[in-house]
Amino acid sequence: MARQTNYSEKITAIEAKIAKKQSELKTLKAQLSALKEKKAADDYKALMEYMTANKLTASDVLEYIKA
Repeated sequence: MARQTNYSEKITAIEAKIAKKQSELKTLKAQLSALKEKKAADDYKALMEYMTANKLTASDVLEYIKA
């Protein structure tokens, strides 16, 4: 006699795994976003410190970049 496969249980199990991975992905995306924001803030702070130390304005920096 052939064994009966319970597709409903298998489907439910896979859907549960997908939901778990989606939750993990959402958490990772939030962490990535937070890290990008912190990096941008640190980069901005470093730039402002450099500009202040060298008595540069935003216009000066833009001129150097465009030249």
